[in-house]
Amino acid sequence: MLMLGAAVGGCGEKTDKGPSGSNAKHTKSHHAPEDKPDSRVVEDDDDHTVLELSDGRQVSLRFTRRGLEAQHRHTSDDAWSARKTVYETGTKPCDGIRAKAYRDTVWLAAGFGQYCSDGEEPQEVIAAVATGDLSSWTADPTKNYLVWPKVRIRDGGARVDFVDRSMLQTTTLTWRKGSGFAKVATEYKPIHPWFVGRWRATDGSQQLTIHQVESGRRARVVIESRTGPRCKGSATVSGVAQYDLSMSNFKLEQGTRTVNCPPEELKYDFDVKSSDGPLRLRTIGNHQKTVLTYERAG
Repeated sequence: MLMLGAAVGGCGEKTDKGPSGSNAKHTKSHHAPEDKPDSRVVEDDDDHTVLELSDGRQVSLRFTRRGLEAQHRHTSDDAWSARKTVYETGTKPCDGIRAKAYRDTVWLAAGFGQYCSDGEEPQEVIAAVATGDLSSWTADPTKNYLVWPKVRIRDGGARVDFVDRSMLQTTTLTWRKGSGFAKVATEYKPIHPWFVGRWRATDGSQQLTIHQVESGRRARVVIESRTGPRCKGSATVSGVAQYDLSMSNFKLEQGTRTVNCPPEELKYDFDVKSSDGPLRLRTIGNHQKTVLTYERAG
C-alpha cells in the first residue's frame, strides 16, 4: 500500500478548496431522523433471543440446525406461532442474534461461520426485517459478510438502514416497507482537496492526475510517463488520516511498468506541502530522501 501524505501548513494554508478548479468538500449525507427502538429483550443467550414489542407482542429468534427460525405471540401468556425459517443454512451460528424493534417493525442481524469459535469472522451475515403481523420475514438476499454493527430505523418503521462504517467508507443496506431490500450502497470518504489535480514531475519524466471520489467510486490516481518507455495506469487512493492517502491496486493500461510507474508501494510515499504543492515522492524510513518532485500542471 503506497502512502501519500500532506504536511500540515500554517493557518493560511488550511483550506477545503484546492487549485485546478477543485472545490470538493468533505460532505455528509443527510438522512431522516432516527426512530429510537422501543422494544426490550426478555431472554437472551448465544442461540436464542426473545424480544418484546411496545404493544406487548413477543418475537422468538432461535438458531437451529436448519439456520435461523422465528416465532411470535400476542402476549407472554399465549402460545407461540409455528416456526418460520428466516434464513436457511447449514453453517454454524456465531456471535449471537442482535434484534430490536420500533412499533411493529423488527430487525435482526446474525452471523454464521465454521470457525467463529476460533476467533474467525463470520462467513455469512444475514439481515432481516419483519413488520405488521410478524408472520413473514424479508431477508437480505445478497448474504453480505459485513457484520452490520449499526442499525437505524427511520420513517416510523418504514425504513431500516443496516450500516457498516469504517475509516475509509460507509456501507449501507437499506430495507423499505413495500419494496424490501435495495442493493448495498457504499459511500467513500473524500480525499483531501490538496491532492486533487494534475501534477508534473520537475524532471519531465511523468505526470500524475489525482481524481476526487465520485458517487459509488473511490478516488483514484492516473500515472503516465512523459519520457522513455510508455507507461500509463491507474490506482485507487483513499484517506487514512486527514492529510494522508494510500494508493493500491495499480492497473497497467498502456505500455509496460517502468521506474516509478508505479512507485513501489513499500519503498516510497508521497508528501504535499500545501494546496499549491509541491508534491514529492520520497523514500520511506527515518532518513527520507526525495526521489521526484512534482509541480501543479494546471
